[in-house]
Amino acid sequence: MNRLERPLATGNVSYWLPFLRLRQAGFQLCLAGFSVGGWLTIVASTSAEGPYPTAPPRSWASAPDAGEVLPAAVRSEPADSPTTPINIAENPLLSPNVKPLVCGQIVARVDGQVVLSCDVLWQVNLMLEQNRDKIPPSEIENVRTMLLRQQVLELIDTKLLFADFRRTVPEENMAKIKENLEKPFAEHEIPRLVKMLEVKDRHELIELLNKYESSIHEVKRSFIERTIAGEWLKQRIPVIKPVTREQMLEYYQGHIQDYEYPAQVQWEELMVRLDRLGGDRSKAWRGIAEMGNDVWWQASQEANARGAVFQEIAKARSHGLTAQKGGRHDWTTIDSLRCQALNDALFSLKVGQMSNILESERGFHIVRVLQRKAAGRTPFTEAQSAIREKLEGRQRKELVAQEMLKLRKNSQVWTVFDGHLKAEKLAQVLSSRKRR
Repeated sequence: MNRLERPLATGNVSYWLPFLRLRQAGFQLCLAGFSVGGWLTIVASTSAEGPYPTAPPRSWASAPDAGEVLPAAVRSEPADSPTTPINIAENPLLSPNVKPLVCGQIVARVDGQVVLSCDVLWQVNLMLEQNRDKIPPSEIENVRTMLLRQQVLELIDTKLLFADFRRTVPEENMAKIKENLEKPFAEHEIPRLVKMLEVKDRHELIELLNKYESSIHEVKRSFIERTIAGEWLKQRIPVIKPVTREQMLEYYQGHIQDYEYPAQVQWEELMVRLDRLGGDRSKAWRGIAEMGNDVWWQASQEANARGAVFQEIAKARSHGLTAQKGGRHDWTTIDSLRCQALNDALFSLKVGQMSNILESERGFHIVRVLQRKAAGRTPFTEAQSAIREKLEGRQRKELVAQEMLKLRKNSQVWTVFDGHLKAEKLAQVLSSRKRR
């Protein structure tokens, strides 16, 4: 499976969609953010006016209708919420006759911030376009809705952090913050999106965004919110405690098998495949014997030329998978090959020695060992740096989880897919999203 793909199940059909490709582009939740010279610390600590005076409300009387459309001019502003929450079991968006969402339709509210379908719909439509040949036409709208829900859920923590930041920082400082983020957006985010979306330049990127009913302005707004959220989270969590040598040693001893490695060998190969010669074993045998004899004869004329000669002949005449690399194979673990004769030869030959002709189910081989590493264990002194990073990462993840739990506890979240999501239900929904 391509590492940029993950399965999406809809009904009885599974599709492979490039979720991680978009995730890497930063369209979904990204709490790492850009470091921009400590501007958040300065802004947050120099205000004498206290919390943001017009903070988005943490509650509303009721949720919007599934079909309510918000004008683009007020997308980023807090708004009052009408009507009632939608039960996902009765949600018409998930019915067999589902209708496409329109740009401007409210799909979520997070601590007073409105999320519109067009904030994420362009990404969803782009994914669908790239994978349309894998999805039956009758399932397109259901898949679109499922992807849209996933994208909306990915935004919730970012929105919560951004709302908390705005409650803390004076409104007049926001203009300066956005100005500080213009440069990283232009120098880092735009080139990254150009590369990821496989367009030529900024102009083509803008055209692509317009095609999918978005704009560079909307992408910049999303980038600013994501970056602020990431930096704000860094400031909210406590400083990580230093990892002691005793803690690292305890981890090392508790995971000792992770640091053991089997015997390995680097090697090169000449091969004649039976299927290339119509299954003629005699012809295949003659072919591998001729290659072996040529290597031996040329190397005997110049003792130090055996490796170069082997590679030249492999490139010119071998049928092996690595023939174009001179027959060279990277580190191979003991007993990892299907052919036992090859396994035995690789771990019994002396370094530099050529084998006799070996037979496998696919053909005939001659191998030569280049390097060998005996089985062993990575010592603690070599492993401790990686262990420290792992333990610090684990500690950081726990601190982030605790901080987000505090934020979610008093949050007001509603989505068109799940209705009102109070703390416990919100945690369950976000947790189920991460397990998929």
